[in-house]
Amino acid sequence: MTLIKTDHIFMKRDFVTQDEIMTFLATQAVTLGISSDQAAVYRKLLAREEESTTGMMDGFAIPHAKDHSIEEANVIIVQLNSKIDWKSLDGEGTDFIIALFIPDSEAGTTHLKLLSQVARLLMHKDVTNCLKQAQSPAEIAEILNGKLAEN
Repeated sequence: MTLIKTDHIFMKRDFVTQDEIMTFLATQAVTLGISSDQAAVYRKLLAREEESTTGMMDGFAIPHAKDHSIEEANVIIVQLNSKIDWKSLDGEGTDFIIALFIPDSEAGTTHLKLLSQVARLLMHKDVTNCLKQAQSPAEIAEILNGKLAEN
């Protein structure tokens, strides 16, 4: 199974707030058939963010939602034209969002494995540089799918 799908990657977007992105992610989760409940996904994304920030380092964030309305693990990626505040660990702005959507039934397994794999990848400058320089959804998908397959 290819986890990162090109039609789940949205490049060069102009969002100003974290809430706009969360709304977009919840809407896309339903549009792409990831979830059947936009409001539930939105609430789960916000609730997770309230626990602690999902803003990592170097402009990346990994928001995630676990919900019964999600059929199978999926990822949506949003690349922004300019950085926004995400209360990131390094205090810098965020412009690359890798959102994880996990079924409740896989909360302790798939969720933790996928989250740790993505977080580990983002600790490598070569990976983050390649993702930031990518010019197309296909390029981003190829980079991430290749790296995730190695783990």
